[in-house]
Amino acid sequence: MSRLLILLLTSLCSFSAQAADSVAVERFERLKQLAVGEWQGTTDGGESVRVNYRTISRGSVLVEVWQPGTRAETMTVFHRDGERVLATHYCAQGNQPRLVLAERSSKAFAFDYLDATNLVEGTSHLHGLVLAPVAEGGLQRDETYRGASGDETSHLRLRRVAAKP
Repeated sequence: MSRLLILLLTSLCSFSAQAADSVAVERFERLKQLAVGEWQGTTDGGESVRVNYRTISRGSVLVEVWQPGTRAETMTVFHRDGERVLATHYCAQGNQPRLVLAERSSKAFAFDYLDATNLVEGTSHLHGLVLAPVAEGGLQRDETYRGASGDETSHLRLRRVAAKP
């Protein structure tokens, strides 16, 4: 009887872990389907920006390159970590915030600050990132930076300029 109970509990734990993993798999796959491609948009300040999303490592990683080929180029790398989806932002300011995908929205992909490397206290760093589909196949990208003077959020409406590879 006790062996049967142990087997049943082990099976339930395994099923629960697989279900959590399948949610992370589904959300990561939807993020890749939404984002992969070449995008262009205009910042709140009127600056034209290019953003590229592509997968690497047999599709297990989504890479966002902001202003590719310029001095201002930055990169954010998205990947699964068990039942979570993480994003590491390699900032031009020299810090590397890590963010985790929140579960608060089914359509938008909202990432919240987790921790960071090379972050000097009080310096500005990416603290929140939201990617959301918008009308006509567009992509809304909102980022919140936190620094000594508080939070500052910028909004970028992107339109696809090159078809998905």
